[in-house]
Amino acid sequence: MRILAKLFASFFILIIISLSVIFVLLHTRHATQVFTALITPILPGTLTAEQVDYHWQRPLHLTLTQPNYQYGHQHWQANTARVQFSVERWSHLQWVRIDGLSLDLTDRAITSLDMLPATLTIGRVLFNDLSLQGQGWQAQQVSAQLDDWHKGQAPLGSVRGRAQWEAKQVDWHGLQASRLLVDATPAPNGWQFRGVSFEWQGAAISAQGHWQPGALALTQLTLSDVIIDGEDTYQRVSNALLQWPHTTTLTIDRTDIRQLSAETEQFSVNGLTLSAEHITIAPKTPWWQQPKLRASFNADYIRWHTQTWDQPLGDIERHGESWVIHQLTSQWQEGFVGLSGHFSKRHWQIDKLQANNLTLSHAVLSPLMAALPEWPETLFIDDVTLKHNQWLALSPQFPIKISGIDVNGRALQLSPFKQWRLTDGRLTASASHASINQHWLAEPYLRLDADQGKLTLQQLLLGFPDGQLAVSGTWDLSAPSQPWSLLVDGLQIPLSVYQDWFDWPLPLTGFHDIEAKWSGLAADRESFNVGLNGEMDITFLDAKTHADSDTNWATQISAWLQPPSPKKDKQQTFPFETLSIDADRGQLTGALQGETRLSIQWPIYRTDAPRIR
Repeated sequence: MRILAKLFASFFILIIISLSVIFVLLHTRHATQVFTALITPILPGTLTAEQVDYHWQRPLHLTLTQPNYQYGHQHWQANTARVQFSVERWSHLQWVRIDGLSLDLTDRAITSLDMLPATLTIGRVLFNDLSLQGQGWQAQQVSAQLDDWHKGQAPLGSVRGRAQWEAKQVDWHGLQASRLLVDATPAPNGWQFRGVSFEWQGAAISAQGHWQPGALALTQLTLSDVIIDGEDTYQRVSNALLQWPHTTTLTIDRTDIRQLSAETEQFSVNGLTLSAEHITIAPKTPWWQQPKLRASFNADYIRWHTQTWDQPLGDIERHGESWVIHQLTSQWQEGFVGLSGHFSKRHWQIDKLQANNLTLSHAVLSPLMAALPEWPETLFIDDVTLKHNQWLALSPQFPIKISGIDVNGRALQLSPFKQWRLTDGRLTASASHASINQHWLAEPYLRLDADQGKLTLQQLLLGFPDGQLAVSGTWDLSAPSQPWSLLVDGLQIPLSVYQDWFDWPLPLTGFHDIEAKWSGLAADRESFNVGLNGEMDITFLDAKTHADSDTNWATQISAWLQPPSPKKDKQQTFPFETLSIDADRGQLTGALQGETRLSIQWPIYRTDAPRIR
């Protein structure tokens, strides 16, 4: 027993002397050789350093200058590495700091740490001036602090405490960001981001949220002073967003955009401020399908193609399959528009539609109509108010200009039947003046009522320079046969309106007074021809026409009603003073009276030409 005690004491003394020698040698110029000799047998691969610094006052601290580690195909080199060992156990390091390391993460086999024991833990890992290279991205001048690192079975280990990253420059699929800051903690199956922020082209972007495989959930996303200054920048942003994993769903509880400006070939916006809640972008789902979206926005202007909206303001919400527009207003076409309502694929409910001081035309409205989705099955408008608007259709064939348009509608319901038709509500429309294919009108006026598909034209007034036309009538769209009736009363109406407005082949000039009462059916052309009833009396005033003096009037008038249109001969006075027509179930009979008399027989329910004699 005494011999065993002496042997144990001798062994202990030998260890103490060996450690003392090692500690002494670590303070000499032989420190590097001693470190290499000691570390090589216990560490896989080869670790060398140009210089090893150690001091007895910090016995658990070691500094390596220009460390170089090789293991198989792996080759890591840094400027400095500092290690603080633990007195508790050899498999735990209090902290490790590495400066000036470059990592290529495109090949996991090269960056794997599988050579380290699975029991190795580090209280804190620090990186400074780290360079990272990934698939389609790279980061420069990276600093990091990783708390409670465990090697475990993961190739690069795992962080169980707080992880903080800072990168001076990041290039992600062509987008260059700066001052990237990430503060995160591990969560079950993912990471909890306490804060992420970076700058891009002068814009500040920040977010908080949670990530796990297949899902990124942001509680807050803020973008400030974003500028997309051209088509090239827009394409780079679009191409970068295409790299988003197609199997990952993005949800954003709230996003705030402050002062966004963009300029592309098709679209531009300036000074956009937007707040939105409950955004979801899911794989294989169009981005506009947002089941719970709520958003409000305003901007200096928005331009799309040739359309520009100044000072737009909106508050919209998504309820299931419907969009709810609480408020949408803008200055547009030197006027003002406002809209609110509920919109789904099959039904549109417009609570209020307002438009003031607009100048509209087919060229202005056509791109907007083409951009709309397919029309709904029903359209409701509770309140429509249009004031002081203007309509221009200045085509050479049929020029129209209507100024001072005022429209008021209440409880309107429209349904598509080959074309839109009013089935319920009350509508009034007026204008200060109009010019329709060379005919000037003063203060035209329309009042129309509808009740369950039964239309009542209360009044249509057209004021001509020397006369006025008044029209009223009914049209029952709810009945299969669609019965209708019409009353017409006019004084000093230009005769040329029939040819100029309706392209009827009546080459007459001058004026006429008219009284007419018609009724019939409008289900189709055949029922119209068979069901036409009524009477009409016309008095011609200073009527003239182009006619062939060698042809009798019966033949000439018959030719007016048959294609092709008759040639224009010299002008002469129309020799008739009155025209009377009676219709009985599509059989038209009438008479032209004046210097001579002509009778008219025209069964429009047949294909026979009119008989005038």
